[in-house]
Amino acid sequence: MTSFDPTPAHGLQRLIYASRQNLPPDAPLDEVVADIIQASIRNNRERAITGLLLVHEGWFIQALEGPGPAVRERFERIAADPRHADARVLEIEPASARAFADWNMCARTLSDADDGLLDALAERESLAPERLDARNALRLLKAVRDIQGRAGFG
Repeated sequence: MTSFDPTPAHGLQRLIYASRQNLPPDAPLDEVVADIIQASIRNNRERAITGLLLVHEGWFIQALEGPGPAVRERFERIAADPRHADARVLEIEPASARAFADWNMCARTLSDADDGLLDALAERESLAPERLDARNALRLLKAVRDIQGRAGFG
């Protein structure tokens, strides 16, 4: 977690994508995600990128925010990463403000305890990457952001 100057040099953009996890069956997911977050914090800080990664039942949903060229380059690297399959951009648009300004990158894995969150957002049926749209993905990521903030991670 790192507070961050929210004013990028090249105009703020937000990119939201979904991808399937492409991990060996015996890969320890918590360790893989920890490695992703450590590298992301280091790399994103240098590029003025903030965001949030959501991990759930074999897939990733992530928001990246920052200068347009840096955000697009970061997504290209993610899409080429063998841990991701079928990466699909749900949205890439200019943003008036950062929704995830508190983190160069933060991750949360949804568990059974988060079923109430999914029900409240009426997202249970639309969580599959092939059916998820940008509006619902952003709503879900913001709800997770709020939970992280209340839990003392923001």
